[in-house]
Amino acid sequence: MPRKKDEEKEIKQDIKARMVVLSGEQEERIARRRAETLNLPYISLQTFPTDADVLELIPRHLAEQAHAVLFHKQGKDVRVGVVNPSLPAFAKFRQAVTNTVGVEPQPYVISHRSLQVALSRYRREQRVEVTPQDEMRITSESLSAFTKTIRDLHTLGQHITTLPPTEVLATVVSGAVKLGASDVHIEPKEKEARLRYRIDGVLQDITEFALPGWQLLLSRVKVLAKLKLNVHETPQDGSFVLRVGEATYDMRVSILPGDFGENIVMRILNRAAEAVRITDLGMKERDYAVVLRELRRSNGMILTTGPTGSGKTTSLASFLREVNTPELKIITLEDPIEYRLSGVEQTQVDTDAGYTFAKGLRAILRQDPDVIMVGEMRDTETAETAMHAALTGHLVFSTLHTNDAPGAIPRLIDMGIKPFIIAPAVNLVIAQRLVRVVCKKCAKKYTPDRAIREQIAAAMEGVRREIFDPQVVHDPKLKLVRAQGCDHCAQTGYKGRQGVFEIFTVTGAIEELVLKGADSNAIRDAAQRAGMTTIAQDAYLKVLDGITTVEEVERISEE
Repeated sequence: MPRKKDEEKEIKQDIKARMVVLSGEQEERIARRRAETLNLPYISLQTFPTDADVLELIPRHLAEQAHAVLFHKQGKDVRVGVVNPSLPAFAKFRQAVTNTVGVEPQPYVISHRSLQVALSRYRREQRVEVTPQDEMRITSESLSAFTKTIRDLHTLGQHITTLPPTEVLATVVSGAVKLGASDVHIEPKEKEARLRYRIDGVLQDITEFALPGWQLLLSRVKVLAKLKLNVHETPQDGSFVLRVGEATYDMRVSILPGDFGENIVMRILNRAAEAVRITDLGMKERDYAVVLRELRRSNGMILTTGPTGSGKTTSLASFLREVNTPELKIITLEDPIEYRLSGVEQTQVDTDAGYTFAKGLRAILRQDPDVIMVGEMRDTETAETAMHAALTGHLVFSTLHTNDAPGAIPRLIDMGIKPFIIAPAVNLVIAQRLVRVVCKKCAKKYTPDRAIREQIAAAMEGVRREIFDPQVVHDPKLKLVRAQGCDHCAQTGYKGRQGVFEIFTVTGAIEELVLKGADSNAIRDAAQRAGMTTIAQDAYLKVLDGITTVEEVERISEE
């Protein structure tokens, strides 16, 4: 009896232990023990795919007050996860669930970590007060005034150098959001710090400022991202929430020690970002038809390849949007979740808690899915599990890091996957890059010289005539576009990006080559004979259509 009282006392103390840093295993062990004491089932929501549409049946502010979430609803089977069922706020939460779905829910005990994972899957943010330690707010009025002042990169850089250090971070992130940057880089040098934005995939210099300002920025970012202020010699990763007007962004923070201090990189993820339609990816008619045909299949794997930042996740999200219907159960495993998809159960890798791609994929397969998206196949175990899923009645989407589409097959073989598994499992392989779209407000037309014409003609050699007519290059009336720069495009000359692709299906001659373990050159030749265009060829087609420039093709070719 005394032991039980001691356990109950320990559990009550743990409810207030949010200020204590615990490892993932410790948190889950405490949650299991609490469940046993309360005679309730335990669950980890880090490995349970939760549909955001179900979560959002109950407002987030109620979930935060009660330390509870509605994580499952299927007919009369309604489940809620709760850290401490004895909290008075949980009774209100439980009644809200009953009133909303018409069924009294079954409570499951969860850890604080599980609660935070589930809360992060909310897409629509209610107006709630959040602790300032992990949130930064910029009002609509401030943003409006800022927008009127800052028109391009140059004026932004000048403006930052005139600010007091305490105002610099708000201006830096506001400028990044206004200019559509995906990443913010703050890099200390010997005598000053450099600020750069990645806009449309290319880093742009913004300004340089004094090192004391960098030091204040570093401390402020570390506090927001809940990183250790006294650690300077090892990398740290964290995140915080940025609210700009009515929009909400997740800021993923990476701190890396360098020769002159710690480098800061902040990735900006818009919670309201929606998956684009396949028609907006930039595929030509032939590739679009091939992809649509393969998306209609009920099993097999569709692989996208390319380096980091080449648009693979955007393509997969558009594929999920295309196949998403009420009749299908779709589950994703991502790192991180970049697009919130209604009706799709999305989970996020958490290596600290042991929820890896390999473990997550095995857990997903026990949920009876029809379609699975695995953010990346990083190891042999994940690749093997995904391949077998594709062979056993699931449509699987995933990514690899290879330079081109034919290189995906040798890469899988190097990972230990047998050719006799790859050939029937993989339906479609896509490689891609992103080219910047020339700004339509300032683009300048010009007549290409002989050298450029010959350059394009040489690159397009062997492309089928229904895709490319060689006479176009020699037409004296041919006009191409050149980037200039204006206020609309922040003086970069480009506005937005589009994909360029090489796509082939693993059928016929290509399937035979895969079974033989052929190299990428043999696979490329067979794919081109079947109608595949290379990334460079697809990019030159966009040059001829006035979408991008020759300089952009040369840039991605160098990459």
